[in-house]
Amino acid sequence: MSWDKVGKLLVALLLGLMVLLVAYALLKDDARLEASLTYAYLTYPSQFSERISKTNEQLKYEQLQPRINSIGRGELTQDQVDRLIELAQAPYAQLFAKPFEAGLVDHRTGLVIDLRNTGEREVREVKIRLPAKGLVQVRDAQGNDRIIEAPTALVEIPAIEQGGACKVWVYFDADYSQIRQGGTSISHADGVADVQVYREYTGFSALMARYSRELVVLIGVLTFSVLGLAYACLARRRSPVLPS
Repeated sequence: MSWDKVGKLLVALLLGLMVLLVAYALLKDDARLEASLTYAYLTYPSQFSERISKTNEQLKYEQLQPRINSIGRGELTQDQVDRLIELAQAPYAQLFAKPFEAGLVDHRTGLVIDLRNTGEREVREVKIRLPAKGLVQVRDAQGNDRIIEAPTALVEIPAIEQGGACKVWVYFDADYSQIRQGGTSISHADGVADVQVYREYTGFSALMARYSRELVVLIGVLTFSVLGLAYACLARRRSPVLPS
């Protein structure tokens, strides 16, 4: 096979590929639901954790019982002491009820999901499947919050109006790496969402990640230009010279 035929074949393949890409871009049904996922490792002030631990210790029965007896100077019955301890513990016991037995210490893996309806009609029956059960807060386009009390691995949103947006916060009591590896899937009544996952980069890697699409386009243009120039040179080199 001559270089002339090779050049023509390469150019034909490139042209065919470009035609296919353009046709796909024009004919494909763009995802009407876009989602961006941002994972974070949450940290809380150590002073807060220490306060939680001290409060939990001071609310124990063995700590309250002698203090109440001292205040009552022995005039209270055991039943009255127990009732006073129960009343004193009640407001704080709710703070340490499941899943907050250890305060916020166990919920250090966070996930923020931004949903955007970029289609021409309402997106219905949005379902977010999480890699593990977590505490969920959902905010709609009007700024209304819906808080799900119990940990869940499935978040359902009835609808997102055209041009609307929705934000979801999830707090996991699982390890950060486990959540990242587990993955999150988002679907709706007409298909799946176009999901983008954000990661943190620094230095040269950050520059490459930021302009990765532009770099791919530039490489494609340069490749096509080089092949086109090579073909033009070969065609000119092999063109017959007419006698004068």
